[in-house]
Amino acid sequence: MIGELKMLTKFHIHQTQEIKEYYEQNGYVIVSKLLDDTLIDHFLKQYNHFKKRRFYIFRSQDTNQRELLRTNGQGFMEHSIINPKDLLLAKSFTSTVEKCLTSSPVSEALKLLSGKDKHTIWQNMFFDKSTGTVAHQDHYYLDTEPAGRLIAAWFALEDIHPDSGCFFVAPGSHRGEVIENTPGVKLYADHEDFVARTQRLIKDNDYYLKPCPLKKGDVLLWHPFTIHGAFENLNPQYSRKSLTAHFIPDSYKIRHHKEKFTETVPSCNPEILFWKRNLAKEYLEFFRGYAIYIFRKVTQLQPMMEMRSFEYQKIKK
Repeated sequence: MIGELKMLTKFHIHQTQEIKEYYEQNGYVIVSKLLDDTLIDHFLKQYNHFKKRRFYIFRSQDTNQRELLRTNGQGFMEHSIINPKDLLLAKSFTSTVEKCLTSSPVSEALKLLSGKDKHTIWQNMFFDKSTGTVAHQDHYYLDTEPAGRLIAAWFALEDIHPDSGCFFVAPGSHRGEVIENTPGVKLYADHEDFVARTQRLIKDNDYYLKPCPLKKGDVLLWHPFTIHGAFENLNPQYSRKSLTAHFIPDSYKIRHHKEKFTETVPSCNPEILFWKRNLAKEYLEFFRGYAIYIFRKVTQLQPMMEMRSFEYQKIKK
């Protein structure tokens, strides 16, 4: 059930007990003004420089393939960026991403929810404009072993307008059914079925999809079993600038995944770590990406895993 716009429950970072109780009960919690405006403004300044790179290739979260950096008539990027902190040849921009994701108040909030002093960032994303993300549970893509310890966070980098394609959550859905990957099927090969099963789960349980038009600096943290996504943009004049990150609490292993991570390195905050990167391999993939992008355009190859809800509706038809 798509929810009407209602007042959001928010907490200050010092309301420790309330934050923990609300998260446990609802599967998400909003912490008000967790990111400092100065930090955000510096990020946005660097982003405005970065998006002028007309021939830059990056991997998109919404299509799960390489895209060419382009902005629309309003000056917004239509595609989201996966792992903006790891972009090559963009140090000024990536350093501001890191500072936002690893700020001390963020680390403090993570400690409250996990009870662990350190966390490793598995994956991060940047959205300029809402891509209208299909409803899903992170457990299908990313989680810990044992399951359910991953913590995800969505960072509002501006005041989010209700018509911009709000992030949404289904409160309490983390206490219901969890959809697993199909046994014996190659990872993510059953993605269309997963999206369809999630829609049935929402309908069968009459889950309320709660819009979250956060204010600049607010951060929403959620459980890996919680159903969430983003509504489609209703007004092209509104962007929805935001960051997303997934955090693994210290001492937990990652659930089955095609990528193998073995070693961590510290960020500018020693309490938040990143996976160690193979830069030689990443540079090779970066330049290889141009050839792959051209091949995809020529052959009109479709995305391997579609995350945009409006495109998923086309698939169903």
